[in-house]
Amino acid sequence: MRFVTTDHVALHYSDTGEKDKKVILGIPGIGGTSQFWHKMISLFNPIYRIILLDPRNQGQSERTDKGQRIARHAADVEELLASLNLHDVIGIGNSMGAANLWSYLDLYGKGRLCAMVDLDQSPKMIADTDWQYGFRDLSWMNYPDYLKRPFGKAFYAHIADEMFEAAKEEQEVFPYDARDNYKCLIDHAEQDWRDILKEMPVPMLVLAGKNSPFFDYHFTDAVKEINPDIETKVIDNCGHLIQAEQPEAMHDAVMRFLHKKKLV
Repeated sequence: MRFVTTDHVALHYSDTGEKDKKVILGIPGIGGTSQFWHKMISLFNPIYRIILLDPRNQGQSERTDKGQRIARHAADVEELLASLNLHDVIGIGNSMGAANLWSYLDLYGKGRLCAMVDLDQSPKMIADTDWQYGFRDLSWMNYPDYLKRPFGKAFYAHIADEMFEAAKEEQEVFPYDARDNYKCLIDHAEQDWRDILKEMPVPMLVLAGKNSPFFDYHFTDAVKEINPDIETKVIDNCGHLIQAEQPEAMHDAVMRFLHKKKLV
């Protein structure tokens, strides 16, 4: 399915469509694909309606030079939810998808969300003297050229063959070019969401992959120091793509969180 944003960009989303269920909105990270969320859909769909959004320049969404900012991505989320007349949505973001949700909360307060789940995204990408848990070795000394380098493999554990093949087929039809999103990656790297974490307007769960090639999972401890009310969990035998590598463990952790917050 497609909808057109107020800046005239056509974005693709999938929707299981049930009108009587609470809604989960999933957002992949930069360069990511919603094809890696298919097992998650089957796990959550008995209880929840699942919507997956392909951010601009990714998946089946339009390639464009417009809106290469996290704030515009947040506006895309608001416009999609408004077009579907949805409220009390559970937002789940992997990597930069989580940053899109933090930006949404920054711009709209609670808005149309009732909870947020962060899948392996530190609230600050660039390490410095007061934050040790940035993206790999990214620092103000090597920024922004470091972001032009290939990131390498994002996952650690095996991804189910059917999801991997679906992602490969999508890439052949809708090829992704990292250069299209470089300005957005720069904007992503410059953000510091710790002030949002301090006063989260909705309950939040942070899941980190213990074997993530991108983030030290101990960032979850630092998040708890920022706000002890934020729930955290480290997923064993898992890299950066938690929804694809360990979908059952992710499902169990998220469901415990949602039961605790009475969002089931």
